[in-house]
Amino acid sequence: MSDFIFNAEDQEGFPSPSEKDKLKKAIERAEFIIGKFGNRPDIIEEKFHLADLLVGRGHPGDYERAGKIYDEILSIRPYPYLKARCLIGKAELAIPEIKKEQIPTAIDLVRSALEILHKLPKEEQALPSFPFFRNKAVVIEAELCVTRDEGKDHDHAQKLYEGIIKDRKSHWYFRARAELGKAELLSFHFPKKTGEGIKLAERAAHLMKNRPHDYFSQKALIIEAELRINRGKSDDIKKAQNSLNDLLKRGEIYPDLAARAKLNLVQISKHPKAQKLFDEVQEMEGLDPYIIKKSKQIRERFF
Repeated sequence: MSDFIFNAEDQEGFPSPSEKDKLKKAIERAEFIIGKFGNRPDIIEEKFHLADLLVGRGHPGDYERAGKIYDEILSIRPYPYLKARCLIGKAELAIPEIKKEQIPTAIDLVRSALEILHKLPKEEQALPSFPFFRNKAVVIEAELCVTRDEGKDHDHAQKLYEGIIKDRKSHWYFRARAELGKAELLSFHFPKKTGEGIKLAERAAHLMKNRPHDYFSQKALIIEAELRINRGKSDDIKKAQNSLNDLLKRGEIYPDLAARAKLNLVQISKHPKAQKLFDEVQEMEGLDPYIIKKSKQIRERFF
C-alpha cells in the first residue's frame, strides 16, 4: 500500500501547468488516496503533494485550498523537512499578483524554511528532493525582495540569484527563474548590460518553453521584450512586438503579466492602439506596485 503514498523524491516529475490532463489526473489520484487512506500516518505527505499540485494548476480557488492544506499540516507540528516544504509553499502563494503588505510575512516564512533546511541532518540533505526545495526557497526569497524593493533588497536578490545560477547542481526550473530574475534586475539598474539581460531572459524562456502556461515562462517573454525595447536595435522592436502580441493572444495569461505586456506595447505602438492598450490597463484592478508605478511613468511620458 505504501507505493500509493506520495514521496518527495517524485518532485522532479511534477506536471507543468500546460499539462492539464496530467495535472487533473494527478490531483484526482491524490484526492482518491487521501479519501481512501486518510487515517494512515504517512497520508500527510500525500496532502502536501495535493497542495503543490493545486498551486501548479492555479485554477480559481486552488491557491486558497492549497493554503488551507499547508496550514492543516503545519497545525499538527510535522517533522522538520515537511514543515520547511510547507512554509516554502505558503510563501510561494504570495508570488503571482502579489500584494505589498503580504511580502514581509512571506519573506519570514521562506527564511524560516531555509533555516530549517540548513539544520537538517546530512542524510536528509542528501535526499534527491533537497536541492529542489532549497533552490525553490532561495529563488522565492529573491523574487519577494525584488518586489518589495526596500533598502538593499535588490542587491540581496541579485546575490541569491547568482548563487543559484553558479551552482551546477541547481534544479533547472529554479535556475531558469534565477536567470530571469537577474535579467529583470539588469533591466532596472544596468542599462549598459542590456545585451547580457536579453541572453539571460532568452535562456530562461528556452528552459521553460514546455511550460507555456507557467507564470515565469510567460514573464520571461515579457522581460526579454522589455530589454529589447530598451536596447532599441533595428530588429529589437519588431521582435518585442511579435512576442508580446503572441503572448496576449494566448488568452491564458496572468492579469499582472497581461498588464505589463500591454504597457510595453504602449511604448512601441501608434495611436489609437497605444491609447486603447493603456486604457485597458487602467481598468484592471489589484495591480502590483511595479505596474502602478510604470503606468504612471508611461502616462507622463506618452499622454
